[in-house]
Amino acid sequence: MGLLTFIKSLVSSIETESSPPLPMEEYKGFQITPDPLLEDGQYRVRGVIKQGEQCHAFIRADQLPSRELCARETLRKARVLIDQQGSTLFK
Repeated sequence: MGLLTFIKSLVSSIETESSPPLPMEEYKGFQITPDPLLEDGQYRVRGVIKQGEQCHAFIRADQLPSRELCARETLRKARVLIDQQGSTLFK
């Protein structure tokens, strides 16, 4: 492991531990939980959609400069997925 990689891992773990949890959103009977992924100083769109016992995790190529912007975009993309696929999302 290189020195730069080690320093990045330290910084990202500190930021992850100190970041407050993001709010879950209810939408059309689904629960959406944003879970932005920190990569190279940017946040990748990632989240989980649940309905009852069913769960669908998703990740997108989009990267945004802040955790909060990424969480908002994650919620927006999850709502689009729900509108387009509904319960078939879990098949």
